[in-house]
Amino acid sequence: MEDDDYVPVGDALSGLTVSPLPDGWTALGAIILVKCFDDEGRSSWAFRRTDGLNDEELLGALMVRTDLLRRELLDAYTDDDEDEG
Repeated sequence: MEDDDYVPVGDALSGLTVSPLPDGWTALGAIILVKCFDDEGRSSWAFRRTDGLNDEELLGALMVRTDLLRRELLDAYTDDDEDEG
């Protein structure tokens, strides 16, 4: 995708909704992982990011979110084990 191929997020992801940012916050950029059907009807993933994010910010944000999700899943798994014991 070329830099000049960008469209507004709402146009690219028509019909999808997300929870709003807290009051007073201003969106500067986004990392978007979209579960979708490809042109042959197969389930697939598409990755997009808005302009204005450099590679270091992108990598850092993805690593932090991955670590937080891993911790949440581990906590949920270990909490289930403790409830059974």
